[in-house]
Amino acid sequence: MIFRQIGGQTAKRMTFWNKVSLVLWIGATLALLSFFTFTLFVIALVVGIVIFTLRFFQQNRPQTTNNKSRKNNPFTNQNYQSESNKDDDIIDI
Repeated sequence: MIFRQIGGQTAKRMTFWNKVSLVLWIGATLALLSFFTFTLFVIALVVGIVIFTLRFFQQNRPQTTNNKSRKNNPFTNQNYQSESNKDDDIIDI
């Protein structure tokens, strides 16, 4: 039995002011928790928007590459262009 009194304690009723203060403390705690949660959400949202705008404007910037490193790299294929535009749907093996 969970609700059995232990050690001969007498049952005391909570006063009205104890109940009111308990409700106020629970409400204040939830309000504080909600405030900090909302603040962290807003901070994360702002950081996400900043990162998105930085990446958006960074993609429009022209890419500058070093031509010397391209010439020395044997794996780059600069001269490949499809010679016939009619056969774009055929895969050459």
